[in-house]
Amino acid sequence: MDKLFTASHHAHMLSVVLLILGQFWYFSFKNESDFIRFYRKIGIMLLVQNVFLGMVIFTGLLMLAVTKFSVWNLEIVLMIFLAVGIIVHQILINKRRKGITTTDTTAQEAYKAWVAKVMGAEIGAEIVVYASALVLH
Repeated sequence: MDKLFTASHHAHMLSVVLLILGQFWYFSFKNESDFIRFYRKIGIMLLVQNVFLGMVIFTGLLMLAVTKFSVWNLEIVLMIFLAVGIIVHQILINKRRKGITTTDTTAQEAYKAWVAKVMGAEIGAEIVVYASALVLH
């Protein structure tokens, strides 16, 4: 069981790093002038992030199951709240994206700015939780 926990822990940390890098990906194309290409890229980015988020949640649950749900501390609670917050933000990002037309440039720019703030907040929260997990563990 110790090997399973160690492998799950490494996979969990790797998937968290991949999730953070996937969120940084938004900043590489946020200034895209063509909204149709931007729309497609953010759709692909959200799919990739959902895969990484699923990996994070699965490996986290696997580690909790290996410990028989007996280990509960502040970092685990923060990780659960952060995962729920990311899921809610992903839903809101996708929902707001669908209502924007290609002719409404003010809504497009407002959406891009809002998504940048959301991604920045998520990245900051993930880095804080990741660093606290490394320090407290």
